[in-house]
Amino acid sequence: MLPFVFLDESKLGPFHPFGLMIAFGFFAWDAVVMRRAVRYGLDRRDFRALTLWLCGMGTFMAWAVDAVFYHPEGAGPSSLLSFQGFSNTGGFIGAVLGAAIWKYVRVWREGLRPRFERRAEPMRLMLVSEVIVSTWPIAFFFGRLGCALVHDHPGVAARPGTLGALFAVAWPIDANDGHHHVLGPLHVVWGSTLRYDLGVLECLYLGLVALAFAATFRRRFRPWTYTAAGCLLYAPVRFSLDFLRLADTASGGDARHLGLTFAQWWAVAVFSLGLLFAWLSRRSEGLLPPAAPAPAAPAPATLADETGAQG
Repeated sequence: MLPFVFLDESKLGPFHPFGLMIAFGFFAWDAVVMRRAVRYGLDRRDFRALTLWLCGMGTFMAWAVDAVFYHPEGAGPSSLLSFQGFSNTGGFIGAVLGAAIWKYVRVWREGLRPRFERRAEPMRLMLVSEVIVSTWPIAFFFGRLGCALVHDHPGVAARPGTLGALFAVAWPIDANDGHHHVLGPLHVVWGSTLRYDLGVLECLYLGLVALAFAATFRRRFRPWTYTAAGCLLYAPVRFSLDFLRLADTASGGDARHLGLTFAQWWAVAVFSLGLLFAWLSRRSEGLLPPAAPAPAAPAPATLADETGAQG
């Protein structure tokens, strides 16, 4: 059983717990992904433009998908104009769209004015995909940590005494329920009920994936390896965890579409893409990143060199 942990927003000044985690996640990811991009031989400035496309399109689609698929009862112009939530599945879709635009459009800055230009030759996305997917669990871990601290993904009740109860949260019924331990803005509560928290479960899993990927950063793999691994490792877990989500949208649950959540349908598509990338990886030749050039052998000393050295 896990405690119900949250940050008291009233003690954080102008900051919000979820926003803080998103900021930490972005800067942690940015530091790692830029180093990986340089190691793979990608242009640093052009890759920076790509990260802006990913963040911009990802944020927009995360908002739009949440409004349309997670709150269908209020879908419409008014819901699209309200910032009632963000969907990470929509964020992934937006990131893919952003990468597709970057593939064909070059962006740079002259002074304070941005410039756009159609590329003479479209960029290849394989290297980009390997860099992004090998590091995305870092950013996503912090994002889910934000969800875990605000508890915006409540799940179904857990049965005490079962194996699953070990990963359930001691959920308080109200603000006065349970035993409270306060450490500044951090509150640790042992509530009287057991409930699965999908943000907590996904955060724990993504932490393991991030560590596993980081442990392989010095190894060389075939093209599309990280892309395939990311799809195949995440999609089945996300598909399975969504069966633990509440179905009642009024209580914070997710809407169902033909019996499944939007994220589950999305997970099926991602897993299928993972199989495709695994097939492409098996057919690929060579390893990534390119091996560093071997140091040049010292030139043999000439008679003049030896004479000069003796003199």
